[in-house]
Amino acid sequence: MTDFGVPDWLPGLFAWKPTTSNNRPLVEKTLRRKSLPNIADGSQRASLGISGHLFERLQIGNVVGEDADEANEESLGKLLEVAVARDLSVNLSSRCPHVAWEVERNSKIWDFSQYSHIKDLRDAASRYPDVEEVIGGDYLIDPDVTVSAPGRYGRSLRAVASCKWTIRSDRAQNVRHEFNSLIRARRGRAPHLIAVTAEPLPSRLSSLTQGMGEIDSVYHVAFDLINEAVRAYEPLRVRAGEISQLQHWETMTRLGRLRDYRELVDDIWND
Repeated sequence: MTDFGVPDWLPGLFAWKPTTSNNRPLVEKTLRRKSLPNIADGSQRASLGISGHLFERLQIGNVVGEDADEANEESLGKLLEVAVARDLSVNLSSRCPHVAWEVERNSKIWDFSQYSHIKDLRDAASRYPDVEEVIGGDYLIDPDVTVSAPGRYGRSLRAVASCKWTIRSDRAQNVRHEFNSLIRARRGRAPHLIAVTAEPLPSRLSSLTQGMGEIDSVYHVAFDLINEAVRAYEPLRVRAGEISQLQHWETMTRLGRLRDYRELVDDIWND
């Protein structure tokens, strides 16, 4: 961890990326520069202000072109998966070395004891088109990161982490759909279902933390700095009845729906 409480690998993923003709005026007005943080939504003043504060505190100077991995949302998501998987593997083994932890990316869900029946279901569906029509693609889940340990009936899935570099409404719904399928399809103990993100905007984070329990917790990789940035951010105005970014943040953190990434290993171990 750095002095700011972020993982050592995180600043290496941060970079300033090119603006577009649509968002360039707002970026230049808000940040006084011609590039924007690669976690920011260039059309949102609050997103630019909060992420700009974080970048300044970390002294991020890396500027990349539009073709760089650091400017590509999909590439950054994969890099986040790799980093989280590596972190969990090292830290779980250190935290509890007597457990044969296995941390993987893109595992097949039926490789774990709670979901082993899904393989039989898929095999049957491939032989009977009517069955395949009924079940659709609900069980074709390849989780971003899985954490498993030996159990009485085989490898038990202990946690599933969905890694989202940033959050848009479609990504939030994808996480909910995937986790709902895992809850419905299990035979036995449900795994700890979590999301890990670098999203700077509290109102976007709340799209994951709200709901009826599909997602156990959301973990932010730069929790302390976002907390600082949100409290320093001053909106131009807040409409009557509108929830401010600070109110979103305080509600999520008070209820434990949004947590510090540094808590993740202990939460998995204690689950």
